[in-house]
Amino acid sequence: MNFAASGVERVIRVRAQKDQLVLVRRFVEEVAREASLDAEKAFDLKVAVCEACANAVEHGCEGSGFVEIRALLGHRRLTLVVTDSGCFRPPSYCDGPLPKRGLGLPLMVALMDEVVFTRSPAGGTQVSLSLALEQ
Repeated sequence: MNFAASGVERVIRVRAQKDQLVLVRRFVEEVAREASLDAEKAFDLKVAVCEACANAVEHGCEGSGFVEIRALLGHRRLTLVVTDSGCFRPPSYCDGPLPKRGLGLPLMVALMDEVVFTRSPAGGTQVSLSLALEQ
């Protein structure tokens, strides 16, 4: 079945290690191509998903767990859900001057149409990143 058909999912699961992020980038590039995203939206999606995965590796479960990326193409929406196997960490927001680190969340929010953080059923963190698709 072709991913471009509405309601179809694709999944990749990688070790929670920085060297695995190249596999994530390739996966997101394939998903973006199959969903017929233009170059700008594909780049935004890749940056946002890779940021979520890098956060999962660094803060969630580096070296000891996994990161799963699930892509779902629905009616006029593409959603990628990043799930780690670490401990749930709700997003933190900064009031005041921007820190030197911790800009991943604002970046994801700026690039995506919707970003949702939840506790995964296994206790880790899920980040859902969605883009509205053109008709």
